Amino acid sequence: MKKKKTLKSILIIVLLVSLGGYLYMKHQEKELMQEQKPRIEKFLNYNYNNIESVTLTGTYTNPTGVTHIEGYLNNNKKLEIDAPLDGINGVEVVDTPTIFDDKYSKPGFEYKSKNVTDIEAEEKAKKEESNSGDSPNKERSVAEIIAEMKAFEEEIFKNSNRRNNNS
Repeated sequence: MKKKKTLKSILIIVLLVSLGGYLYMKHQEKELMQEQKPRIEKFLNYNYNNIESVTLTGTYTNPTGVTHIEGYLNNNKKLEIDAPLDGINGVEVVDTPTIFDDKYSKPGFEYKSKNVTDIEAEEKAKKEESNSGDSPNKERSVAEIIAEMKAFEEEIFKNSNRRNNNS
């Protein structure tokens, strides 16, 4: 009798630990998909036209150990996507069905798309270029500089005189 109770207790513990491990893995999978979704969307929106929605459905690990995120586009389960994770950056490219490539590729990207790292580098360069163009150094004449210095000098003398008068 005591053996049966011990056996039942062990089975219950094993089941609870297994269930906890399964729930933890599902949580990790969901976090990974949320973390990588912006990179997937960036790749798709940059290289393709008419991306209305991206739905991620799950992950799997292939025999070589590469984790992939699966999903579909534009609420059409026939437009399946597969996004392998690069070990360093996460998702770099997204594999799409040939029919989607033929129909939605942006001009110039029909045969070669840009990966996410290249897209981000291009965005950064454009941002730096636009920031440097916003506030160019204004050239001032010698007369403007001298007038500014005289005004500054007068302000210093006024402050100095006030301090001497207050003492």
